[in-house]
Amino acid sequence: MTKKELRTFFLKKRQAMSDEERMRQSLSIVKQVQADHRYQEAKTVALFYPMSLEVNLLSLLEGDKIYVFPRVEKDGIHFYPYSKTMVWHKSAFGVMEPEGHESFDDRIDLMLAPALAISIDLFRLGYGKGYYDQFLSMYRPKHVIGVVFHHEWVEMLPISNHDQKLDDVIKGSL
Repeated sequence: MTKKELRTFFLKKRQAMSDEERMRQSLSIVKQVQADHRYQEAKTVALFYPMSLEVNLLSLLEGDKIYVFPRVEKDGIHFYPYSKTMVWHKSAFGVMEPEGHESFDDRIDLMLAPALAISIDLFRLGYGKGYYDQFLSMYRPKHVIGVVFHHEWVEMLPISNHDQKLDDVIKGSL
């Protein structure tokens, strides 16, 4: 299958998940992240605001860290620090993005990256815009961990020259 066909396939599988299963696996992922030494040692953690069907990591915001969220700009994505009073805007892609003035791109200790699927050799299938791969090629955080639902952990994915390898994956438990 091509990457485009795989995106459609994995999006359909996500749509078939119940809300309860999505929430249960998201909480499982959050607990695994909290127990991970890389998270415990990190000062600045990059998260993402979940679209309706994505892994939801927002309960991590109760932790004592600097959390940063991505915003797509003309030259790619940049990460801005979270605050409880932060203003959010819906992007042209339907993603909630933060307002922010000072990017933390080069200060991220741990990035939790979204994916539609992740292969055993730690390559991710994203939504096809290349923003995370571009960011990782320029500002590689100390640790980059992909997060996916259990069925999105696959044996193999097609890879391109620009695809950036993850350091690890955390997947929801069945």
